[in-house]
Formats: sequence, structure tokens, C-alpha cells
Amino acid sequence: GGVVRSDASGKLKALAEKLNAPVVTTFGGKGAFPWTHPLSLQSWLEDRHTTDFLEDADVLLVVGSGLGELSSNYHTFKPRGRVVQIEADLGKLESNHPAIGIHADARLALSALLETVEERPDPTAADRVRTLLDRVGERIAAQELTLEQEVLASVRRALPSTSPSFWDMTILAYWAWSAFDPRGKNTMHSAQGAGGLGYGFPAALGAAAADPTRPVLAVSGDGGALYSIAELATARQYDLNVTWLIVDDGGYGILREYMTGAFGQATA
Repeated sequence: GGVVRSDASGKLKALAEKLNAPVVTTFGGKGAFPWTHPLSLQSWLEDRHTTDFLEDADVLLVVGSGLGELSSNYHTFKPRGRVVQIEADLGKLESNHPAIGIHADARLALSALLETVEERPDPTAADRVRTLLDRVGERIAAQELTLEQEVLASVRRALPSTSPSFWDMTILAYWAWSAFDPRGKNTMHSAQGAGGLGYGFPAALGAAAADPTRPVLAVSGDGGALYSIAELATARQYDLNVTWLIVDDGGYGILREYMTGAFGQATA
């Protein structure tokens, strides 16, 4: 996310509190805003309740996101209010939605806004955030997804709060995009798109080499793991402190879902 990369998390938090504005982080921007903050909508961007909440906003400030496929809930997001977009990448500015575009670094732009905007009292903001998160929780609870939630919770309990994690393109990572508390900025890293298959383990090795004092986690599926299985030799050669979690669901699970959805059954 642009906020994380420009080290603007503190500026974002200060602006949100000054405006009493709820904040949702994109999957690439996880950790940009405290997960348990009263104004935090967390990262439930693929949930229709969150999409509806954002569509209802009179003004939506988008910082460091192009509102692409994932951030727009697969292009179903149709804002009714005014969109103000701050983006350092000119190619992403106003590329998916009409907006008041500000071509700027996230930290510089947020600093300028902090100096100019007035405080905006809103005693209902925290209650509206809690209501939305309750609705998301109720929807998930109704779908018998206990196993997925327990696996992700177990990973969170086992991983030290300051340790970085690197997530390959795998179903558990798709869960983590929405449901995983990164507990800090720049600690959760993930590939997005099929071209990112095999990213998790090599990226984790790089992080371990850069900072040997912290344990590092890599998460892959049984398919994606094969893209970088040979790097086990690199890990051993340089004695890198990486734990590699490989989630084996007995096949290429996401492809099974695609085939079943398209053809009614999986054939491979």
C-alpha cells in the first residue's frame, strides 16, 4: 500500500482521528492502520457489507490505491459520493473511478491535509464501525468456516508480533487478506495474481537474510510450493531462520473451485 511504503501510517491515524473517519485497509496496505482501533474497518474488502458502507460515503479519501480488482470487490464497487484519490503512480490515478486526483506521495499529502482540515466531531463513527464488523462476523459464522478461521488464528498465535510473514497465492492467503491481523505496518507481504505463484518462500528467505534476529514465516499451498522448492537448499546453505507452512488440501483447490463453478465438476 502507498501508506505503508511511504511510512505514513502515523499520519493516516492522526487524520482519521481528527476527522472521526472510519478506515479500511487494502490487502496491500495491511498494517497501515491499527487493526483494533475503534475506527478500523479492518480489511474486509471482499465482503458486500464493507462495499455498501464505502458506497454510502459522501466523501471517500483513497490513499495509495488504484481501486483495482481486489480493492473494488471485483469491480462491483460503485461509489455514490465524491472520491478524492491520492496516488504517487500517475498510471493509477483516476484509472478505475472518476475522482479528484492528487498526484503525490502519501506521506506528503496526508501531512498537508493534517495541517489544513478542521476537526470533525462524529459520535456515531465508532458505533457504525462496530455494527459493520458485527455484520461481517455474522455472515461468516453462518457459513460453517470454523476450520479456516481456526487455522488462521493458530498462525497468528504462533507468529511473534514483530515477525514478517510472506504469503503465496493460496486459499489461506486469500483468507489472510481479509481476516489476518498483521499487528504492525510492513509485516504482512503477499503476492496478488497468478503471476505471483512461488513468491512466498524466496521472499521470506530475503527477509531472513536482511534481519537474522527475527523469525520469518512463509505460507504456500501445495501447488505454489513447488515453484520454489529448490530454495530449501538456499535456506540450509545460509542457515536462514524461516518457517515454511505448506497448506496441503489434496489438490489444486482453487482450480477445483473454478472448474466446479464453470462446469459443475472438477476433472483434474
